Amino acid sequence: MAKQESNAKPKYAKKGNTGQADGGKRKAAPTTTPQESRQQQKKQRKERVLAQPSGELKLAARKIWEVLRQKELDDAVRKQKMVEMMALITGHIKEITFKHDMSRVLQTCIKYGTAAQRDLIAQELSGTFVDLSKSMYGRHILLRLLKFSNKFRSKIIESFYGHVRRLVRHKEASAVIEECYSTYANATQRWHMVAEFYGTEFAVFKHTDKDVRSLDAVLEKNPLKKESALTALKGALLPLLEKGTANHSIVHRALLDYIRHADPKQRSEVIETMRELVVEILHTRDGAHAGMLCLLYGTAKDRKAIVKSFKPYVDRIAREEYGHAVLIEALDCVDDTVFVNKTIMPELCALANDLVSDKWGRRVLLYVLAGRSPLYVGSDALAIMRDGDAVRAQTSKKDPQARRRELAGPVSEKMLAWVAAHVDVAIFDPLPSQAVSETLLRALGDKQKAWEAVLQLVRREVTENHVLVNPIANRVVTNCIIAEHSQPKSSADDSLMELPETNPKFGSDVLDALVGADQLVGAAVAGAFPVRALLESPVTGPKTKKLLAPAKKQIEAAMAAADKKRVYEGILSNL
Repeated sequence: MAKQESNAKPKYAKKGNTGQADGGKRKAAPTTTPQESRQQQKKQRKERVLAQPSGELKLAARKIWEVLRQKELDDAVRKQKMVEMMALITGHIKEITFKHDMSRVLQTCIKYGTAAQRDLIAQELSGTFVDLSKSMYGRHILLRLLKFSNKFRSKIIESFYGHVRRLVRHKEASAVIEECYSTYANATQRWHMVAEFYGTEFAVFKHTDKDVRSLDAVLEKNPLKKESALTALKGALLPLLEKGTANHSIVHRALLDYIRHADPKQRSEVIETMRELVVEILHTRDGAHAGMLCLLYGTAKDRKAIVKSFKPYVDRIAREEYGHAVLIEALDCVDDTVFVNKTIMPELCALANDLVSDKWGRRVLLYVLAGRSPLYVGSDALAIMRDGDAVRAQTSKKDPQARRRELAGPVSEKMLAWVAAHVDVAIFDPLPSQAVSETLLRALGDKQKAWEAVLQLVRREVTENHVLVNPIANRVVTNCIIAEHSQPKSSADDSLMELPETNPKFGSDVLDALVGADQLVGAAVAGAFPVRALLESPVTGPKTKKLLAPAKKQIEAAMAAADKKRVYEGILSNL
C-alpha cells in the first residue's frame, strides 16, 4: 500500500514546478507591451479601411468627424470643419452612406451643417431613400434628414408612395414610415400613405381631390369601392395582427377604418384576432378609438379577454392621453362587473392616491362616480360613447345605472378614506379638489368621517387661504351647499345617477360650523363665495340672512376696499 502511494503522481503541479505538469518548459514571456499591441491593432484596422473602396476618404472624414462631433466645440471651428467635411465627401456620399462608421459621420453633418449643406447631402441621396430606410445604419440618416431638412422632407415622404404597405412590415423601415406618418406628414400625405392599405388602385393612383382624405370620403363618392377596399384592408391587416406587429399609428388608422366599415362578421373576426393586442395600440388617438370600438362591438368573451390584458398595465393606461378613454369605455360597456371588480378595480384603487393628481388618470376614477360628465370625459371619447349607445343596447344587457352602482362600491370606499386622510391638502389643489368634490357628492357609503374633515377646515379662523375663500377650495364647499337642495345634472348624460339619499346636510352643516366657530361674519366680510350660496339656499337662506343682517355695513365697507365686487354684490343683494 505504501509502495503504491509512493509511485502515485501528484494531482496538481506545485507553483513554480517545472516537472511533468508543463513538460518541463516555461511559457515564453510576452514580446510586446499592451501599448504596442494596441498600436498594432490600430495599424491593422487602418490597413483594412485603406483596402476598401474610398478608404482614404473614409479615414480623412473620420479624422474631421472626431473634432466635429464634440458638443462644446466653438461655433467658428465647427463651421470651418463642416466646410472641410463637405469639400471631402461631396460627390461620394452614396458610396459611404451604408457603412456603420460613415453613417455616424453623415448624421453629425446633418445635425451641425447649414441648411444648404443638409440639402446637398439629401440631394445626393435622392433615389436611395427606400433602400436607406431598410438599412440598419442608413435609416438613422433618413430620420435626421426628416428632422432637419425642411426642403427635402416632402420628397422623402413621397418617395415611399407605393411601398408603404411592404415597408411597414420591415424591421428597420417601419420606424421610418412611422416617423413620417405620425410626425412630419401633412394631412394629404398621411392619406396617401394609409390609402395603400386599401388596394392597388389607391397605391398606384393618388387621388388629387383635396376633399378626399379619408376612406369615408372615398366611399361617399363611390360606394361600390367598399368591398374591394375592405378586402385589401383585411389582407394587409391580418398578417400584421397575427404577428403581433400592430404598434404603428398608420396601422391603427387602417384598423380603425376597417372596424368602422366592415360588416359584423368581418369585424368579429378581426376583433377576435386582436384581443390581446388592444393593449398595445392605445397610445395613439386612432388606436384608442379602435380599442373602444373593439370593446363596444366585441362579444362578452372578447371584452373579458381585452380587460384581462389590461390588468398588468392599468397604471400606464390610465395615465395616457388616449389610453384612459379605453379604460372608461370598458367600465361603460362590460356587463360582468364582478369580473371588472376583480381585475381593473383593485389596481385603480391601489393607485388612487396618485391618479387623483394626474391629468388623465383622475378621469377614470371620476367616471365611476360622476358618469359621462363632460368635466371628466373628453369630447372625442364622449362622442364615441354616445354614437355607440345604439350598439351597446344590442351587445350589453345590464342597466347602465346598475352597472355604475356595482362599480362605484369599491372606488367609493377607497376615495372616502382618501378624502378623510388628505383633504387638508387636496382641497386646495386644482385636480385633486375635483376628486374631493365628486367623492363627497356621489360616493356610496358613510361619508361622515370625510365630511367632518372638511368641516374642520371650515371652522378655522378666516384668512386669505381659508377653505371658503381660496378660489379652488371654495368651489368644493359651494357645490356641496347647492347639492343639499338641488340635484346637479350633466348636460351630456341625462342618466347620471341621483345623489345618494344618505348624503349629509351639507349646507346646514357648513352654517352650523361657521356659527359655532364664530366665523360667519368673518367669511362674509372676506367675500367668501360659499356664504352667497348659503344665502341663496332655500334651506339655509333665512337663518343666514338673519345672522348677517347686522353686519351689512361692515360687508359694504369690505366691498369698497376689495376687487371681487360681484361676490359682495351677491351677498348684499340677499340681505
